[in-house]
Amino acid sequence: MLDYNAKGYLREEKYSLNNDAKHATLFTTGNGYMGIRGSYEEFGSSRVQGAYVRGLIDEIVEVMEPFPDNIYMKKYYFDEQKLKDFEKQDSCINFADIVLVRFCIGERTFYPWEGKILHWNRFLDTKRAMLFREVTWQDEDGNITKFSFERFASYADEHLYVMRCIATPVNHNKKITVLSGIDKKVRTGGQRIIQEEKQEITDRQIVYSLKAGEKYGFRTGIAVCTDFITEPDVSEPYDQDGIIANRGTWNYPSASVGVCKKIYINISRDHDRDVYEQAQNKIGAYKGTTFEELLKSHLNVWEPLFKKFDIKIEGDKDADASLRFSTYHTIISAAMNDSVHGLPAKSLSGERYNQFVWWDAEIYQVPVFTFADPAIAKNSLMFRYSQLNDARKNAKKEGLKGARYPFVSSVGGQERVWSYARHPHLQVHITADVGYSVVFYFRMTRDEKFLFDYGYEMLSEIMRYWVSRATVQDGKFVILNVTGTDEHHPYVDNDAYTNYLVKFIFDAAIKFYDIYPQLKKYFSDTEMEEMRSFAERLYLPMDANGLIPQFDGYFSLSRSLQIEGSGTGKNFQMKQAGLYHLSQVIKQPDVMLLYSYINYPFTKDKYAENWDYYETMCEASSSLSYPVHAICSADNRRMLSFRKYFMETVRMDIDDVHHCAWQGIHAGCAAGGYIAVLRGIFGVKLVDGELVFIPSPVPFWEKVSMRFMYRGVSIKCSLTNTQLVIDIGENTLKIKVNGKEQILNKKKIFIVEK
Repeated sequence: MLDYNAKGYLREEKYSLNNDAKHATLFTTGNGYMGIRGSYEEFGSSRVQGAYVRGLIDEIVEVMEPFPDNIYMKKYYFDEQKLKDFEKQDSCINFADIVLVRFCIGERTFYPWEGKILHWNRFLDTKRAMLFREVTWQDEDGNITKFSFERFASYADEHLYVMRCIATPVNHNKKITVLSGIDKKVRTGGQRIIQEEKQEITDRQIVYSLKAGEKYGFRTGIAVCTDFITEPDVSEPYDQDGIIANRGTWNYPSASVGVCKKIYINISRDHDRDVYEQAQNKIGAYKGTTFEELLKSHLNVWEPLFKKFDIKIEGDKDADASLRFSTYHTIISAAMNDSVHGLPAKSLSGERYNQFVWWDAEIYQVPVFTFADPAIAKNSLMFRYSQLNDARKNAKKEGLKGARYPFVSSVGGQERVWSYARHPHLQVHITADVGYSVVFYFRMTRDEKFLFDYGYEMLSEIMRYWVSRATVQDGKFVILNVTGTDEHHPYVDNDAYTNYLVKFIFDAAIKFYDIYPQLKKYFSDTEMEEMRSFAERLYLPMDANGLIPQFDGYFSLSRSLQIEGSGTGKNFQMKQAGLYHLSQVIKQPDVMLLYSYINYPFTKDKYAENWDYYETMCEASSSLSYPVHAICSADNRRMLSFRKYFMETVRMDIDDVHHCAWQGIHAGCAAGGYIAVLRGIFGVKLVDGELVFIPSPVPFWEKVSMRFMYRGVSIKCSLTNTQLVIDIGENTLKIKVNGKEQILNKKKIFIVEK
């Protein structure tokens, strides 16, 4: 059972084998470069243990045996002929168990499942990005020992992981032995993937290198430096059964003993030097450096970074702590210093989804960083820019112009989606999603250099793709044979989300072109006229009553779902086996994304009517549903519904809402907590590039406070049930509050409209 301690940190007060894998996800530590699951120092169980470096990817054999047991699965979901040929897939590589620190009391090795646990307290300190564990253990002979474990991934040096592990005898002076090193026996997807290269164990230091696989051949160098807390009676190397370590022994300890362990990790994508030698050279700088010194350096970076993202909810401790937990996981998913990879759907907390980058990154994750720390958002956008040439090739293979981004991205820009699944190959909305991310980032930051040198090149190729992808019918451009964000309905025409989003980015890109002469190089006059014509003639579905059909013919389908089959599709995010192609029941929001995350400027706004309809039709079998539903509830002043959906968003993995938290954090959903407050409660959005506040206070929250960036200005805002306070310091800014234009200077207080 998980709850929060007095400081609001996620806490586990009882050891349970049943929760090991799930809690390993929740207690992940990381810094955007690496992610280390919350496995135990004394033993890294399979499924529990996992250590990943962002973009450390190679090829594995992925055994998939889906059995389509109804017509929908047979005809619309799986291509069984391709399933026969499917075997290998890109995946993140679990490279080693680097947190190994194993204590032996007399002849008894400390394992939680042996002896008796007298006290257990494990908690994640989000304000310091640290994992703590305190254990009092009685072995089979009655000897009682207290253990403390502390660890963090450094934000001062993204290659560095730091640990301190201490054992204190309570009622004995038994010999204590500690191993501090690496367990090399790890698997990825149940397979032994890594290829060991070199290793050396010297006094209190280990250097080890490996190759992740044959396809990409990324090499990893690891160096471990072990400083003993008190000098042991014996210190010696250890190399047995896949474990390489330094071993210290205290024969008659009467006080605390243990280690301060420093681990340096680098991969061959980081630099052009040998990874083994790089690790060996770099670890030397940390010999003799104390845990306190390394922690101080880490906190000097982490604390101001976390402050940029942190949101304070007063009057609802559960909501406050759960949001802070989600925000922590959002931050540690992102690269601080490079753009070699994007934002994976499971962050760096697990192997499921193979560390792939999906459309979640652009729509759910990148906006958080655009608001809180635009430099980090830019790294993700530059990853998409690095994919541009591959995206051009993707389009060319389809006989189309421009660039078609992959729905599933590995380390390059080629399509890596599972070949036997029909629907993802049609989710070309990813190409519009990337375009939206460029538009949103530029409007929020006014980073002209990015737009002129990178962003508009991406937009121009995205626009060319859509013009060549569309078809003319009855004088309108239509987009046929796609899958929208709702994967329950593949092979549809004029998916609402796709069409409206394409229109959105065309309108924005044309406006940029007309404003900035630096962009003229991307289109000839003739080609730009073609773009204008496309934007004017693109079909935008909307019925006369103001309801938006999710796709052509949607409203003619049944409002109920016929169940047929045994339910094997649940492995593919279906709540039940059903004939979805005959039903209006959807997996996740499509139309409602336009109102919430995209903020499409509808001229005939029937927001409430569309929300009523699609909330009923959505089975929310994707975690990405909940932040959208939270925002829509707030916009329509249904604040009880808002809190319900908000709590499902920020506690998705804590409560294991979808029964798969052990696989890794639902990163897009976690990021949704931040957006649900900023967009839903403060009502912050861009309307044609202009910043707007339309607050919807939560009556059972006393106050909400946060900050965000807009065009280089740091905006602090707070909201109660009676007033909105906006503070921009010494700056001047034009915004709108509840539809009225305001010129802000320093702090201003607005009365909340009921």
